[in-house]
Amino acid sequence: MKPKSLLVEYMLKYKLGYIFGITFLVITNLGQMYIPKITGELTDGLTYGTLDLAGVQRITLIFIAIACTIFIGRICWRIGLIKTSRKIERDLREILFSKYLRLDVTYFNAHKTGELMAYAINDIGAVKQMTGMGIVLLYDAFILSGMVIYNMFQEVNIELTLITLIPMSLIAITGIFVRKVIRTRFIVKQKAFAQLTDIVQESFSGIKVIKAFVREKYHIEEFEKQTQRNFDANISVFKVMAIMQPAMGLLVGASMLIAIGYGGYLTIIETITVGDFVTFNGYIWLLVWPMAAIGQAINVYTQGSAAIKRLEEVMEVPEIVQDHEEDIVDESELIEDGSISIKDFTFNFPDNDKVGLKNINLEVEDGTTLAILGRTGSGKSTLVNILLRFYNVDQDKIHLGGTDIMKLRLRTVRHSIAYVPQDNYLFSASVKDNIGFGLNKFTTEQIEEAAKRANVHNNIINFQDQYDTMVGEKGTMLSGGQKQRISIARALVLKAPILILDDSLSAVDTHTEETILANLKAIRANKTNIIIAHRISTVRQADKIIVLDKGQIAEEGTHESLLAKQGLYYEMYEQQKLEGRKANKKPKFKVNIDGDGEYGLGSGVERGPYREK
Repeated sequence: MKPKSLLVEYMLKYKLGYIFGITFLVITNLGQMYIPKITGELTDGLTYGTLDLAGVQRITLIFIAIACTIFIGRICWRIGLIKTSRKIERDLREILFSKYLRLDVTYFNAHKTGELMAYAINDIGAVKQMTGMGIVLLYDAFILSGMVIYNMFQEVNIELTLITLIPMSLIAITGIFVRKVIRTRFIVKQKAFAQLTDIVQESFSGIKVIKAFVREKYHIEEFEKQTQRNFDANISVFKVMAIMQPAMGLLVGASMLIAIGYGGYLTIIETITVGDFVTFNGYIWLLVWPMAAIGQAINVYTQGSAAIKRLEEVMEVPEIVQDHEEDIVDESELIEDGSISIKDFTFNFPDNDKVGLKNINLEVEDGTTLAILGRTGSGKSTLVNILLRFYNVDQDKIHLGGTDIMKLRLRTVRHSIAYVPQDNYLFSASVKDNIGFGLNKFTTEQIEEAAKRANVHNNIINFQDQYDTMVGEKGTMLSGGQKQRISIARALVLKAPILILDDSLSAVDTHTEETILANLKAIRANKTNIIIAHRISTVRQADKIIVLDKGQIAEEGTHESLLAKQGLYYEMYEQQKLEGRKANKKPKFKVNIDGDGEYGLGSGVERGPYREK
């Protein structure tokens, strides 16, 4: 659904709030209409001696009643309109976030974080302004001004009104031109803000790399350049408004000058009374805000419509990877078993047509431990992304648990696979909440059991708050190995039919790796495990090993059979043996570390190396 139709839908959804707010806005403005008229009556009565004390008291009471009505009305219309616009802002933000989570991974590969944040913050903020104060501005600019002009014609003098309104008529002509200019410049402004946000986000995320490569000065310069671009984009919008607002003020001033000059003349020749003159000038003063509101309304609605256009681009992005109801054959929460079958499968990336996998044929029985090796770019992670249904595939090419993966619901596929990604992403939450992330409800026993299986429990209980310890953004308070093992625990707690470790043991020492693999063998003996690694020591005990090369299965077998072939696997094995011999030479320095081979929370590590005696 397009945001524009969404906007109408939610304005109708909250129509009672708008009816309430607009009703009191009308009441407020009707009250304001009486003030110039009563002031004129009071002036004529005092000038011509037609008003006695009782009449003055009556007018005073009317003034008080009108003032109270306007006071209450202004409170009520704000509650009705502004609160409703906040509700629409909330709903649109929720809808946009939901849309983000449904979009394919290819969309996020092509769009930066700053751009996505700008949609959710700036653009929806502009829509909020349009649906709240924008309605007030629109009402005042056209309805209130119409009410004032009608009363000027009706209560005072038609000729004086027509002459006075000549300068004000130019405001509408100016607004048509300005609207197009502001719209174009606002889109540029939003893009500049998105780029600025992205630089900030990337700099904070990569702060360690920036410091390590001494690139602070460069990033400061880049930030200053983008800040200047953002400044220029904002100023370009401001310049238009800076000219428009004074120009409108000048036109309003010209109308007031005519009202005073020509109105004074008509009063002198007694075409109108002194009271009429006062009333007319009161109406002119009431017109000042509606005329100013025209400029602001143009600004708010131009920015709001530009924001809607940008949001429309997001909302109309097709959700390619989704359930196809007509093809679904299994509504189960999990697949029946962890078997995997891939037949004659070739995959090209949808965003660039680059070949990711070619002629893949693979059979993995339930309860098998499959290891996948290959050099960087060989297609290991691509195969994982396919199994997780991050991309669509042709039917009857891949089967999970005996069922075509395209005939299973996405939630079934992903609930059936416990995945440990390469980057070991952790959320800014407690250790406990990160481990239990995939569960709606969990117990302390479940969390601790998974942590023990991942060999991270002993580290966690040494943290100051143990399982309630906050890990920081992306787990910055933890070492690399601790993050990896907590990520593994997060997968193990699910007890899914299939477990995928995507190079998830690279940051732990050999002893810890052996412990984790032994635990996996014990607790997942009858379930399917896929281990992607670079170290042969990690995969040598696997039931089946495949070696990927340039997107194809180059070799397949057990550790012993692959060594006997003396092919690519054998080359990798010999190379790692050679590297191991070099690493085992007596080092010049030692680092005092604990059993997990790394620094981190609760490790009790002495910072820095010491010279061996």
